[in-house]
Amino acid sequence: MVVYVESNFVLEIALEQEQSSAARSILALAESGQIELAYPSFVLSEPFENISRARRERNDLQVSLLKSFNYLQRSETYKEIMLDFEPMVNVLKGAYRRQIDLLHTAFDQLISVGRCISIDISIFREASTYQRSLRLSPQDSIIYSAVVADLKEQSQDAIKCFLSRDRKAFGGDDDRGIKIELGKYNCRYIGNFTQGLDFIQSSLKIG
Repeated sequence: MVVYVESNFVLEIALEQEQSSAARSILALAESGQIELAYPSFVLSEPFENISRARRERNDLQVSLLKSFNYLQRSETYKEIMLDFEPMVNVLKGAYRRQIDLLHTAFDQLISVGRCISIDISIFREASTYQRSLRLSPQDSIIYSAVVADLKEQSQDAIKCFLSRDRKAFGGDDDRGIKIELGKYNCRYIGNFTQGLDFIQSSLKIG
């Protein structure tokens, strides 16, 4: 069974979001050899930019709050406000370090047990077509093009699924035909890691 994932899979783990437990269980299934985990090489850089961007936003928030609190501190009523503010600053500072550490751990696991789909010129060319025909963003079109290119190399009988929480890009019930095209290769799109884990476990039992 081949399970395709993209950048929000490792971000789910690094950010410790609500479906991170399911994502880690999927990684464990790959580590035990029960499934094959595949990912486009393009997704390896995006999570770091996502976390760095969030850090910049938190830093901006911290600076803005500090200015406001310093102003309020001039009032006798709010003299002690900085004592309450300090724990918040420590949380903001510590979040980035923890997320980066978890991201490195998740990537180490993914790279160790997963299969990287190299992005070549044919995938880029097909991605340009998907941008127009499926109205995908440049980034999403490259991911989708890589998944489809790899699906063409797989056995038709093998069960496959593409897991991504980016429902806006891949999971809409419109007329773009993403689910129909994936279905031609016996691949199902699932926009939820918990549901994806359920599907994987059920498929393994059937197999």
